Amino acid sequence: MRNIRVILCAIFIAALVGAACAAKAPARPELLDGPGYTKVEGNLHQIDGPPPGEGQAFRLYRSGEPDKETFSKWCSVYQIDRVIVMAGTAEKHELAYQKEGVCPDIEVIYNVKQNHNKPVSDGFLEYFDQQIERARNDQAGLLFRCTTGSHRAGRTAAYYQMKYQGLTAGEAIMVMDYNGLLMPLFDPVLRPQVKAMYDYIHGEPCSQMKAFCVQENSDKWVQ
Repeated sequence: MRNIRVILCAIFIAALVGAACAAKAPARPELLDGPGYTKVEGNLHQIDGPPPGEGQAFRLYRSGEPDKETFSKWCSVYQIDRVIVMAGTAEKHELAYQKEGVCPDIEVIYNVKQNHNKPVSDGFLEYFDQQIERARNDQAGLLFRCTTGSHRAGRTAAYYQMKYQGLTAGEAIMVMDYNGLLMPLFDPVLRPQVKAMYDYIHGEPCSQMKAFCVQENSDKWVQ
């Protein structure tokens, strides 16, 4: 038991040191705009597109689960048309609020519980890319969320920013950590997943342990 405690303490300290080192790494200033992690409006952050209110356009957001007041802003303020729910909890939030008449036109297009400890599949990433292209073509607002908007949403945001905005894996990790909750505890599994997705995006062999690599040839609905 004592040895287990020593090992757990060592892992925790290593995670803290890694987070501190990452915080000191250089990053483009615009990557850190915004308040970082916040409970306000479910840790919602806009990733791409013009500010809301500037007409119909492609916009991309990440967030955690919304309360009813926040959800009402998704259609009235943020111009969100579609939602990808990676926590599998749409029935408790989006769909429940819609039964009360709140934002009835927002479409939940994915509602599956992913696990932050298990890398995403190539099928899900292909599906996500398809939805990005569809939203761009339709000039629609798209939001993806998990529970806190930190871990599953954080790695998905990292994927988008690396593929479509040219971020390096290090920069994407820095943004993920900045907008995330208790990241030193989650970084040991999320950082190598982000690095593995960077390899996947660039068609390179996975440079990480197999447990962190993008799942190949797996069903897009299963995580």
